[in-house]
Amino acid sequence: MRLDNNNGYDVTKVFIRQSWLGDALMCPERARLTALHPETRKENDSAMMGTAVHAGIENYLRDEIDIRDIAERSVYAFRTKEAHLKAEGKSINITNTDPKNWDKHIVSMAEAWARDIMPHVPKGGECEYKFETKVAHVDNELFEYELWFEGTMDYFHPQGIWDWKTAARKYYQAEKQTQNVQSSVYAEASHAMGMIDYPVEFNFGVMIRNASSTGQIVSITRTPEHGQWIIDQTIALVNNLLTVQAKMPSTRWIVNDQHYLCSQRWCPVWSMCKGSYITSETTNAEEAN
Repeated sequence: MRLDNNNGYDVTKVFIRQSWLGDALMCPERARLTALHPETRKENDSAMMGTAVHAGIENYLRDEIDIRDIAERSVYAFRTKEAHLKAEGKSINITNTDPKNWDKHIVSMAEAWARDIMPHVPKGGECEYKFETKVAHVDNELFEYELWFEGTMDYFHPQGIWDWKTAARKYYQAEKQTQNVQSSVYAEASHAMGMIDYPVEFNFGVMIRNASSTGQIVSITRTPEHGQWIIDQTIALVNNLLTVQAKMPSTRWIVNDQHYLCSQRWCPVWSMCKGSYITSETTNAEEAN
């Protein structure tokens, strides 16, 4: 959540990214602490492999490389980032993947995208599309502000929105249709900007993170009702957090440890939260990227 009070307007703008919203809906205190302490974010191997494959896909979609070179370019992106971390005195946080298999997994996922997903992706879209757009005006007895959604879409096309995911296991379409926040935010933002009409097709291009990866396309639909729901849900969250921030600024936001990412392995601010009370329990859960 980002507040802009110095924009030349009387009304505050509240900017929300889908990643922050997902964190805040899962655990508001995690969202608060990661915003206050961005230096705590660790580069874990799963996220870095996903980012590397994203880089290869982007290079291909921008016509910067041939499809046959996507795996090599993805590995290069990973190793370049690793070298930068080492130069800064940092290391990759190892989760569930043996470092000796990193290159194999990256190659396998990049090739899975080229083989199983790329043939179904429409041409002529825009990669890494950055956006920010107003989706609501809030005026109640405590606050007045404009709610804005902002972020970056992996691939926008008038026929639908695409997002590339690397994951430990296949996605379930029914689960994503009923529970996914990102698709609702991106669909509503695209509609608010006049770029696409409802219903919006949102496509996950999923690559399974192993040495024999397969690609999976999971398509879900977003309607005006999904858009209004995510706006109302976000407003309720923001109103509550602004109230706490105004009345009790030193108080923790709501803490939720009843989810699988609440652990030393997956939460970058664990030591400032539950970890300051209790030693992390071991978890084998693997986060999707």
